[in-house]
Amino acid sequence: MAIVFCLSAVFYFNYKGFVYENGKIYLKTQTADAAEHNGIATVLPADLLVNVSQKYAFGSASAPLTLYEYSSLGCPHCADFHLDVMPLIETEYVDKGLLRVVFVNFPLDKNSMKGAMLSQCMTFQNYFGFIDKLFDTQRSWWMDTDNDRLFRYASEFGLSYDEALECINNKTQAMEIIAQRQEAITRLKMEGTPAFLVSGSDGNEIIYGAVSHQKFKEYLDSRLARLQ
Repeated sequence: MAIVFCLSAVFYFNYKGFVYENGKIYLKTQTADAAEHNGIATVLPADLLVNVSQKYAFGSASAPLTLYEYSSLGCPHCADFHLDVMPLIETEYVDKGLLRVVFVNFPLDKNSMKGAMLSQCMTFQNYFGFIDKLFDTQRSWWMDTDNDRLFRYASEFGLSYDEALECINNKTQAMEIIAQRQEAITRLKMEGTPAFLVSGSDGNEIIYGAVSHQKFKEYLDSRLARLQ
């Protein structure tokens, strides 16, 4: 089946970007030694274009900065940031028209890929609730060998069993997610999650790995100050 091929491609990238030390797995980022940095961010070419769907973006389209949140739904650090830090960012920046946010699926394993595909079948009204649900219940579905819990959660947000089954077997959708992921690896030098691409008229910068709310806030404030 085509979906098996697609998921096999995800497995290929599953271990890229991580190192095992002292019984723990750490994120390893691939950045050039000569790269310019702005605090916690790596400066990217100002004319860099990344093909990311804006279908599920939230926040003002005229916001001076756009944040692309690259996450794997099975990644614990991604869950921590999305559930604990992102709500604060929304209140402080999105709600004030200063930041637009685009969630980008970057699956690192088979079940995260299934979750990503199911999310793409959600209506705009249910999309973010479903993403929050999967992060909040991550431990309950991530190790599942079947689709029981994922399909159950999908049904809470409007997808029937048959619709969910059709969704995770959609070849075109799977290839779109994998192509988007590969583009991030190739053009943004991403090897793991989370990562945050922040774009504005002053250029493009990317933050590799999870950071605290305070550091993220300081960074966004410095970017916004440059735009004034």
